[in-house]
Amino acid sequence: MKTKILMVLALSMSFQAAYAQNEEQVLNSAPINVDGYLAEDRPVTDGELEQIKGEIRKQKTETQLNKEKTKGFKELTKQTEKLSETTEAYLDEKKDAQKEIAEYNAKIKCLMEENPGRDCDKYVRNRKEEVVEQPVTTAQAAPAVQAVSATDVEAFAADGAFEQIKLLPYAGATTYSGKVESLEAELAAGLRLESNITTRFSMGVGFNYAQLKTQDFANGQFGNGGFNGAYGAGYRGQYSQQGREIQFNSMGIDLYGKFFITQGARFRPYIGAALGMNRASMKYSENNPYQYNQYNFGNEELKQTYAVGQLMLGSEIMITKSFGINIEGSYATGLGDSMSSSASQNMANSPDQARLRELGKEIINANVLSIFAGAVVVF
Repeated sequence: MKTKILMVLALSMSFQAAYAQNEEQVLNSAPINVDGYLAEDRPVTDGELEQIKGEIRKQKTETQLNKEKTKGFKELTKQTEKLSETTEAYLDEKKDAQKEIAEYNAKIKCLMEENPGRDCDKYVRNRKEEVVEQPVTTAQAAPAVQAVSATDVEAFAADGAFEQIKLLPYAGATTYSGKVESLEAELAAGLRLESNITTRFSMGVGFNYAQLKTQDFANGQFGNGGFNGAYGAGYRGQYSQQGREIQFNSMGIDLYGKFFITQGARFRPYIGAALGMNRASMKYSENNPYQYNQYNFGNEELKQTYAVGQLMLGSEIMITKSFGINIEGSYATGLGDSMSSSASQNMANSPDQARLRELGKEIINANVLSIFAGAVVVF
């Protein structure tokens, strides 16, 4: 009996040990997915690792966003350029349209006025050109008369001050008529730059140059007598025979104004006045120093500056709107004595120096008559 009990206990203990071993194997076995397969091993992680993974996912997201934003800005730039081009074209068209509308309104206003002003001349001309005159139905038809429009009268005049610039080169003949001397310039030329103030009045600045030569027949107090003969014999006989040659050169600048008498399209006669300053020099052509007793001859020279007043009368003859010719006559004279002078020799022992001073004073106070011809270039 005891033996059976021991056997039962032994079997019971063996069953318990086997059950416990089987339960441990079940608990330690790999998990099974719902589809019956074994699940993979779970990754090892903690809070810091999860934070790192979260930062990586965040940066990946921002990288993708930056790519999308970059693509969007490129598209926005292209669209802005297109908008700029279309806006510029729109503004240009708008300005042209506003200009055309303003021109139309001004034309209508001028055509409706009975006595339109000068601003309406171009519209009145266009209107007249559209009118077709009917021939006179008589035994002999009268010739058609072409009306001259107001704008043709002012074809070569600018609308506002300083809107027309003219360049006028010229050359001609000049005569100096004094109390004793009567001289004619070998060369007289100049250049003027002129601009309009109104349609009939203009102002400008001019540059002029003149050159002449004359023979010294007078020679002051030594013109006649024994001293001249002795000096002439020693100095190649020039004093006693024909006198020494004197060269005169003059350069000047002036300010002038011109008033146009009529406003013709081709012929524009005018009168004008000018005020200027001239710088003149005189010397003997043969400046070979020579001394006779206590007197010196040669190297004489005179330089002087003096004011000049001038009156002008002429006409512009336009060939085209930008080119024409100019013909002018003028009268000029010096205003007072020279303002400055310099001499190379003392007059006390240089008689020729006194002669140059006398001739210089004669030319300054002479009546200067000129006639010029030149070109008119309109800019």
